[in-house]
Amino acid sequence: MVRWGWMLSCLAFAVCASLIPREAQAHPLGNFTINHHSSLQFTEENARITYVLDFAEIPTLQQKARLDADGDGKLSEEEANAYLEAEMPSLVEGLRLRAGDEILPLQVRDRSAEYRPGQGGLPTLRVEAHLLADLPKDWRGEAHYADQTYENRLGWREIVVRDGPGMAIKNSTVRAKSVSDGLRSYPRDMLSSPPDVRDATFMLVPGNRSIENETAGRTAERVGTSFGGVTGRVDELVSVERLSTTVIALSMLAAFFWGAAHALTPGHGKAVVAAYLIGARGTARHAGILGMTVTLTHTAGVFILGTVTLYLSRYILPEVLYPWLSVASGVLVVLIGLALLYRHLDSTSHDKKAGYIHAQHTHPHGDEHSHVHHTHSHGGHTHTHLPADGSKVTWRGLVALGVSGGLVPCPAALVVLLGAISLDRLGFGMVLVLAFSAGLAVVLSGIGLLMIYARKLFERFSFEARVPRMLPIVSASIITLAGVGIALGALVQTGIV
Repeated sequence: MVRWGWMLSCLAFAVCASLIPREAQAHPLGNFTINHHSSLQFTEENARITYVLDFAEIPTLQQKARLDADGDGKLSEEEANAYLEAEMPSLVEGLRLRAGDEILPLQVRDRSAEYRPGQGGLPTLRVEAHLLADLPKDWRGEAHYADQTYENRLGWREIVVRDGPGMAIKNSTVRAKSVSDGLRSYPRDMLSSPPDVRDATFMLVPGNRSIENETAGRTAERVGTSFGGVTGRVDELVSVERLSTTVIALSMLAAFFWGAAHALTPGHGKAVVAAYLIGARGTARHAGILGMTVTLTHTAGVFILGTVTLYLSRYILPEVLYPWLSVASGVLVVLIGLALLYRHLDSTSHDKKAGYIHAQHTHPHGDEHSHVHHTHSHGGHTHTHLPADGSKVTWRGLVALGVSGGLVPCPAALVVLLGAISLDRLGFGMVLVLAFSAGLAVVLSGIGLLMIYARKLFERFSFEARVPRMLPIVSASIITLAGVGIALGALVQTGIV
């Protein structure tokens, strides 16, 4: 009994671990993000605005045709100027500075655009502009600033307002100091819930020093924009200079290893796989089929999301689609859990009814009672007895579980594929994604095998008959709850919940 309790506790712990948010990959805010920073400083005569956009790998790639005209993978000064000449008018149009009831025109005084190293051989893009607005003569009072650029894209949004010579800030709704150093480094403790500040209201008054909106400098651990997680190292494989047979083989092996390492991070349905194979009394063969299904589904998911990113982003943004894939995965897991729960409860009810009939009729079975499955007749009626727990692995359930485990593509694998495409190495990228997916699946299958053999070991030493009977029901309940947690977490990302 103690051993079974320990085993169920491990399953419950795995469920909790699967719901912990994953560590950010490559760009600290994620490969899909466009991050904003506005810094406003006022003098007696004008307002000076420093406006910064930090594009992560995927939105940078989506603008490749407008950025890298010659396709050499670099952003020359001429290309940067041409891009800024085309983009700055729409960006400035999305910024609003109001003094009282008057909207102030913004003049671009200086601007720049540069590539920075990213994941998978893909660059990130930093755009910086310095704007100037003249204040109405001798005007003081309430002012308002808003950033309406890229309203539907995910990312960090920060506005800071500072005083200047002869002008102080009061009653500000935003900070006076940037916590991200102008999008150069991010506090690690804010990555899971980045600021979403899109406007600011404040008072301009005569004076030399602002007191009310000063904030103490943060000492939290910081993450620079070149940050990459453990799985981010697989991105280095796609950009090797020369592809020989040895390099390809070693790259596949490394991708397999990093895929396996990535599977050990929170998430990926490990608790669901373990609970299903324990509760449904799976075998090593079932665990292998499950791993193959996860590999194929994850690989296909990466290719599909890559297609959306490159060719359909005008109609559907990949960062919008991504959480909905997680919702679909969670719903699928819930359906699997409910189906298992219904089957086990129905089987338990059938066993109780069969036990009542046995009590009413005496008939010899000899040693057949030791069998897990037997048939006999009562008054011309035939009764088939299933195992005590009514458990059985179904192909439909096994495939559905594999699909749910591989349905949500890993961002690291997606960026590897996109990086390979940008370097005209599509075939090599596909091979690396397949190897990465295989590593992911092997870990999930290995956990399933471990749970299968652990179940058999504990059954050998268990003396409480009701515990093995209840285990499938407990496992089905864990699967259902895990699916609910996955779906709710994804719905939070969509903004619905």
